[in-house]
Amino acid sequence: MKEKDQAAPSSEPPKLYKQFESKLESIVDKMLVLKLGENDNALATVQTMIERVFVTSAMRLANNNISKAARLLGLNRNTLSRKLKEFEPKSVD
Repeated sequence: MKEKDQAAPSSEPPKLYKQFESKLESIVDKMLVLKLGENDNALATVQTMIERVFVTSAMRLANNNISKAARLLGLNRNTLSRKLKEFEPKSVD
């Protein structure tokens, strides 16, 4: 990795988490206002979307190496493999 791509100082992740949480809160507020009265499960839908984004990003950063991506995500390699299979498009027979 290039020097600028290496991990930021330890104070950076908490700051990023705060920024993420703040932006996410704003988006969720808008989504929930739009969904008032609807019966779909917004929380489950968003959880799946966020998980897919994290898995996709980790795989890209790890050059599709499942073991490396799993370490980035703090997951067991087998768990990540299962999630990747869940995210595969379902074939229509």
